[in-house]
Amino acid sequence: MLLEIKGLNLWYGDRHVLKDINLTLDRGEVLCIVGESGSGKTSILYSILGLLPEMARLEGSIRFMGKELVGLAEREYRRLRGRHISMVFQEPSVYLDPLFKIGVQVEEAYKAHFREGDAKSKALEALRRAGIQEAERIYQSYPHHLSGGLKQRVCIAIATICDPELVLADEPTTALDVSLQSLILQLFRDMKKENRSVILVTHDFGVVAEVADRVIVLKDGCIVEEGDVYEIFDKPKHPYTQELIRAI
Repeated sequence: MLLEIKGLNLWYGDRHVLKDINLTLDRGEVLCIVGESGSGKTSILYSILGLLPEMARLEGSIRFMGKELVGLAEREYRRLRGRHISMVFQEPSVYLDPLFKIGVQVEEAYKAHFREGDAKSKALEALRRAGIQEAERIYQSYPHHLSGGLKQRVCIAIATICDPELVLADEPTTALDVSLQSLILQLFRDMKKENRSVILVTHDFGVVAEVADRVIVLKDGCIVEEGDVYEIFDKPKHPYTQELIRAI
């Protein structure tokens, strides 16, 4: 088992955001967390990655590769982020620095964890693996030169350049058209073939049908249903899950 979360509760001030969350993730598995905006999906990812705001209070257990993450020192988290756990954020334009070329930003993710090796070659390889054919041109480009789909693929290259065991993806296809969405989802399927694990947050059951092995349905910070993708689609038990599927 790669990841195990037990009895996770999260408060932002007085607001109880996550309520007794329990989930597991195996190597080479794609887990989709589904729910409407404000249900707490992204907060689960931020809890795993240690990116919660200062006013947050977290209780419970998050074990990754046998290591407890709740209460982990920031210095230890820095060793994990990017190298063993990485994240693809919803809006790549916010994540990419407009002042630096793409190549510099992809290389930086590699150099943060490895002193040896040709960083440029690794960056170009990561861009190509992320489905970017003109890797050399994109390497020399600034973020504002790129379309939304290319920016998202660059973010995937940054997230995967160190071959992390776990990739977290927060609504990575929301702002993309259907053809680009399909390409991005194929990249997540490729990660599964490489025995990497993915937790993908979405509100779109169409995305779930494309990539998921298992599904967790979240409502108001609580898991209301979970199961493999076939169970969820063929025999949804909770009225909220049934409502989401009808909305496809």
